Amino acid sequence: MPLGLFALVAVGVHAAADVVDDKVLRLVEALDVFFDGFFAEHEATAAWVNKIDSRERTLFARGFALAWELAVDAFIALPALGYDELDEKERKFSLIKETWRTLLRRVNQQPTPMRLVRPFVTSVFVFGGAYAVSRLVESTLFVGLVGDVAPADVAAPVARILAGTAMTIVLFSHAWRAVLRSLQHADETCIASKHPWMAGLWGSVLSFPLALALLLEAEALLSFFR
Repeated sequence: MPLGLFALVAVGVHAAADVVDDKVLRLVEALDVFFDGFFAEHEATAAWVNKIDSRERTLFARGFALAWELAVDAFIALPALGYDELDEKERKFSLIKETWRTLLRRVNQQPTPMRLVRPFVTSVFVFGGAYAVSRLVESTLFVGLVGDVAPADVAAPVARILAGTAMTIVLFSHAWRAVLRSLQHADETCIASKHPWMAGLWGSVLSFPLALALLLEAEALLSFFR
């Protein structure tokens, strides 16, 4: 289960990094145009114009997005490996219910940035990860069914229904556990820190824009159900 939670969050972070990849590239291109214009105005720096071509700009944007993704994985996905639960069903669900109540009570009493941001970004990432899994299931099933097994107009809805089922299973089996673990980790870190309001600051600063970018791309999900 901890490995599954880690993988789900990491897939969601990767999906978010794919979203910002193009935006980073456009920003790099805009900066390149600005500096080319600036350097062209001075004879001493005129030779620097066009020193960076599209290949370097693309490599820089992809490298930046990859470094950003790995950093967010370290802050958000890695703590999921610390997830643990009891084997006894009755104790397990009783403990989880009490854990949610206790953690949410502390969030209400001490709403530190880490306690607020980490569950939010984790929720976005696990949803994006589950959606990515469903898309993989849909494409794999469609390719496997179309042709010899079923015509395209039959294979497409069957693959979509089974992909939606896969997404639902992943969300109900893993998503809430990942969010719970993120809330537990945030709570533990804030309690152990001498300055709870500064705890986990870098992780929150790096992960929030990625989660927001993925959330703004959520309209793509609506097409899945049409």
